[in-house]
Amino acid sequence: MINTVLHPYSMQESLYLQRVAALEKSTERRNEMRKNFDMLRKNRFNEFMLGFSIITSKLKEMYQMITLGGDAELELVDSLDPFSEGINFRSASLTHILYFFKPK
Repeated sequence: MINTVLHPYSMQESLYLQRVAALEKSTERRNEMRKNFDMLRKNRFNEFMLGFSIITSKLKEMYQMITLGGDAELELVDSLDPFSEGINFRSASLTHILYFFKPK
């Protein structure tokens, strides 16, 4: 009699333990994927910032040569997430030149 009463319980317990093991495996896989994603995101950010700094420096140098001393600058709209808002281009001399240029 006791055996027949405990049998459904032991079946449910076995099913529960299988599901717990599956959950733990899924959670571990999710954590690995999240870690991988965060690493890729960090690498993308670092590589972008390195390229951005090189391009900004070269732009400044080239713009000064072209305009004989003008100043141009690239700046991030959002420095924490440069991919969300983009980049602004600022140029003091370009604005000054456009003020004097009056097309017909």
